[in-house]
Amino acid sequence: MEPKKILKVGLDSAAPFPMHSDYNSEKFEGFEVDLMKAITEHLDLEVEYEVSLWATILEKLFKGELDLICSAVTVTPSRRHILEFSNPYLHFRLCAVVNSEDHLKDVNDLKNKTIGIREATEAERYVHVNFPANNMVHAETNRELYRKLQAGKIDLLIDDSPIAGGFLQKNKKLKVGMYLPKTDSQYAIAMKKGDTQLRDQFNEVLGLLKENGTYQTIYKKWFTDIQF
Repeated sequence: MEPKKILKVGLDSAAPFPMHSDYNSEKFEGFEVDLMKAITEHLDLEVEYEVSLWATILEKLFKGELDLICSAVTVTPSRRHILEFSNPYLHFRLCAVVNSEDHLKDVNDLKNKTIGIREATEAERYVHVNFPANNMVHAETNRELYRKLQAGKIDLLIDDSPIAGGFLQKNKKLKVGMYLPKTDSQYAIAMKKGDTQLRDQFNEVLGLLKENGTYQTIYKKWFTDIQF
């Protein structure tokens, strides 16, 4: 038997659970981990993960040192220019997370607040565009961001709703203050621009997994208790 072809997959070290946990923790798990396993088993490929900061894995993908990134990558028009995307595998929104005693009625309530965001994310871009005058606090990881909110260093944070849901399951002192209007988004698998063969293979298998119920089983496992 010839050895399986190895697929090099980039992971964001910020560990956006429940999409995926910290690769170096005792238990590496998550929605994307199960999804990737199902896809690669179908294609008879072996996965080799590489973990680093978002900017680094992106650079490695451009250089061809990675085959793809499956790590809560939001599809955006500007990213479409530089990356090849699979069909989306999750729809979500951005949300504002606050301490449980705080209340947000609408977007105007975000004015004059200190907002926490993770660097190089769509949440960061949203805040820069919509609240450029606000005081912003940046964090490199999600964990650091939620810690700042609990410590009162920021008034609220903005994050992708599934990731916020994962954090709030473990943290009853925080809640989603509101979902932000017009922020409907999608996660997809990012590949090197022009890598259409791999993209088509992945799209075909994603379609099959949705048809045969595997996708729905993985979805229910990770998102039954998470509101987003």
